[in-house]
Amino acid sequence: MIQMASEMKFALPDEVQAEISLMFIKSAQQAFQALIQQQAYPQYLNQKQAADYLSISVTSFKKLNIPRVSLENIERYDKATLDQYCKAHEF
Repeated sequence: MIQMASEMKFALPDEVQAEISLMFIKSAQQAFQALIQQQAYPQYLNQKQAADYLSISVTSFKKLNIPRVSLENIERYDKATLDQYCKAHEF
């Protein structure tokens, strides 16, 4: 019977360890900033807010044909719908 070790240890140069640490920190900062930005918007957005939320121009946003809610002739975009649209169009 062969038993595999569940832990493998190896040493990395200090420069590589520092670079990996920086990558993790930058990634965490970006995720945190994205979360803050996402929470800064209301649940239902007007067209300009929706475009800003997706970080695109209003002109580009108009081309996307994203489903919207109409309340007494006022169009709004649900953040959840925008998130779903982006998720569905990831590459």
